[in-house]
Order: sequence, then structure tokens, then C-alpha cells
Amino acid sequence: MAYALRRQDQVEVLAALESGEYEAIATSGQSVADELVHLCIELGVFEALACLVVRREREGIPDELLLRTLAVLPFVEALGLSSAAGRLFKDAAILLQLGYEIAEVQEGFNGRHNTRGTQEKTARPCHVEVLRDELAHIEPTSLAEFRRRCVAELFRRKLVKGRVCAIDGSGLRTHHRLVGLLSVHEGQPLWLSWRVLSGSESEKGKEASVVRSMVTEVLEAGGSEAIEWLLMDALYADGPLLAWLEYGCGIHALVRLPEDRLLYEDLQGLASHGLTDWQTHSDMRYVSGHKQVRRVSVTMAAQLTSWDSFVAAGQEYGVEDPSLWAALVHSVDEAKPEEVEDWALVSTHPFNSAWAAYSLWRRRWLIENSGFRELKEGWHLERAPWSWTDDVVVAARVTFTLIAYNVAQIAKTAKGRQLTDRGIRRLRRDLNATYGPAPVVVFTEQAFAVFHIEEIMALVGLSTRHSLRPMPRAPALS
Repeated sequence: MAYALRRQDQVEVLAALESGEYEAIATSGQSVADELVHLCIELGVFEALACLVVRREREGIPDELLLRTLAVLPFVEALGLSSAAGRLFKDAAILLQLGYEIAEVQEGFNGRHNTRGTQEKTARPCHVEVLRDELAHIEPTSLAEFRRRCVAELFRRKLVKGRVCAIDGSGLRTHHRLVGLLSVHEGQPLWLSWRVLSGSESEKGKEASVVRSMVTEVLEAGGSEAIEWLLMDALYADGPLLAWLEYGCGIHALVRLPEDRLLYEDLQGLASHGLTDWQTHSDMRYVSGHKQVRRVSVTMAAQLTSWDSFVAAGQEYGVEDPSLWAALVHSVDEAKPEEVEDWALVSTHPFNSAWAAYSLWRRRWLIENSGFRELKEGWHLERAPWSWTDDVVVAARVTFTLIAYNVAQIAKTAKGRQLTDRGIRRLRRDLNATYGPAPVVVFTEQAFAVFHIEEIMALVGLSTRHSLRPMPRAPALS
């Protein structure tokens, strides 16, 4: 199917409107999706869809058109595949951007899912089950290639900020688990790699093979210096893995130290005998969206060697005396002094102070708050995986959603907005303030433009006496 991107050109479309030579005009109830679909195209997401292999041969709706539709569905704020598709299919402006012809938008493609006993089509341009069937027939290996190509484009365009990343996992109901590697830049977290595990698959595996494969993938996409620090929870406290990161990849690892390790016991012994110095600071953090102020005391020790598997693995890389740096953390909730936390961090690279390590570790919480929590609450990833039983459909839903998440993050940065809420919901409200809840999208043969309804009225000589458009924002003071 031939597909040509219509460029956004306000001047050309205005001229076509005045001369009456435009192709189509439509209102859009999803103005944010209009912007995000265009940005998907600019970031090469539609081109990367060519990597996806659909395992079947059939006539009818072209696969590339269905895949473009699936790629933008996560932008539609709706629960479930049927609800999201239903909303999208009501928005002619977006459908035209995706490559549907006007006749297809109006009449659909074929007689499938007609009303019983009639030729009336009940789902235009296609039925939601056509989309679900498309998802189920995607070749999983091609889905991974699609992910890699989209992430590589972010690196190519230098859109990945910072070199600090975090790895963690989160359950999707009871049967699936999402493990992701997130760039934890404060202003622009981005998913750089992920895996969907199902059934009895282990997240850790032999020498944390899942982590190794994701790190390798990011280094291939972004170069050998794409990651400087990798922050991980205690699940990933694997000695050979830490040695591989530090000595094999040049990546420093900062990991929560399990309490049952000999290294933890040694660190406590040094502190209890007064051989380390304590620092105390006040720390504010958000737990499940609630502000919490804690009094945090930290102390550190270096040149620790009581982790045999790390030392042995480090020596295999030619390091004569591999050692670790570690810190104890004693944290008290100031509002509830009886709530005390004692834990430890271990690092493959030394810090100048224990507080510096704790401050860096705090960035790992972004993967919980701006990562998994936002995917589940803002993008409905857990409540609506688009299938409860088909592993391929769930993996495709995750992939399309995390790529859409990245596009939304880039959109906010490109527009230079300082958003306190990093979720897609805030982005929707922000863009709606520009065009209103139902902007008008006008298409010519080669271009399109988005207008507020008052602009269209003014063009036909019926300017409003009193404008109800939102006032433009005052420029920020430098």
C-alpha cells in the first residue's frame, strides 16, 4: 500500500481553504493524538513498523495500515482495545493521517462483521477483532527488532539525556512481568529496553541474563558510553553480573545490598565499632504519590572484598584486587518516628561520600513513580493488556505502549514545557488548551493543518464578536 506523509503546513492549507481547493475537513476529539501521531512519524516509528512480520497471508486491509493504527492506540485515553479503537475510529482526522482513504473512513473495507442479515457495516473502517487478530500474528522476534530500531533512533537524534539508568520489574496481573531499563533523567525518563516475561520465567536467571541482554542492547543502540551508572534493586545483586558491568562494560553499578550477605554483616560490624563516620540529612520523597520527609543517616566503607563470586569474576577480567564500596542507611519518618528503615547499598565504583551515593540512588525511584506507576495508571497497561492469555498480544501491547510513552516524553521536551506531572494526562490537557477540545483539521492533497474553530469562522467572514479561545501563555522570564 502506497503511503505518503502529509506535511503540516499552515500557510498552504489556509490558501487552499480560501480558494476552496482543499480535500477534506474534519473535527478531532483527540487533538493531542493528532500531535503525537505526527511526532511518531517524525521520530521514525512508522518507518520502523516495516520491521514487524505478520505470520499469515491474506487479502483485505493492508498490514502496514493496521500496524500504524495499533501504534497510535496507546495515545487514546480509554480502557481496553475495543474502547480505544472505538474512539480512534470516530476521529476521521487521525485516520486520514494514518493513511486511510476517505472512502475507507466512510464505508469501511469489506463486509466482515456486518449486521446479521444485512449489508450494513457495523464497524468502520474495520472491526476491533481485525486489530486483535493482527496483534496475535506478529512474529515475536520482529517485535524485538521494532523496539531496537525505535530506541536507536532516539540515540541517533541525541534525545536520550544523561547516562544514568535503572532496571526493575513489575507484575502485569498474575501471568506476566515487565522488566525494563529506564533512562532516569529527571526531566525526561525514557524506556531504552524491556522484556515481557510470562509463566515461570525467572527475571534474574543464570548470572542475570535478562539484565545482560538489555544492557547489551542499549550499548549497541547508543554506543559504548550510553550508560555510566546502572541502579538496581536487591533482586539483581549478583556478583558475576556486577563484575561484568564494571570490568566488562565500563558501567558502574549501584545496587541495594541484600541483608543476608556477608558483606552486609561486615559493614554493620565496621559501623558498630565506630570505624566509620555517620552523616545525617533531611530527605523528602514521594511514596505512592504522598509526600514524606525522612531523617536519613548514612555511613560508608571502601575496599570491601567479602563477596567471593564478585571477586572471582573480577579476577577473570584481569583485575588483581577487585573490591566493592558500600554504605549503610538508617532512615526515620519524621511524621512517624516509630517507622525506621535500615538497609545498605553496594557499588562497584567508590563515592566520595555516602550521601552522594544515596542521592544518586534516589533517582532509581523514577522507574517506580514515572515509569511503572505511570504506565499502569496513565496508560492502563495492567488493567487493559488487550489480552489476558495471548503472550504475543501482551508483548505487542507493552511494546507499542512504551514506544508511545517515549514519544510523549519527547513531545513535552520539544515544546519546551516545564510539566510537574509527567503523565500523558497532563500532556492532553496542555495541548487541548491550544486548540480547544475539538479542533478542526483540514487536509489538502499533500498537507494538513490544525485550526481552532474560530479561525475557520474568521476565514469565511463570520468572525466572533467575543473570543472564547484560551489566552496565550505569557513568555517565561529569563
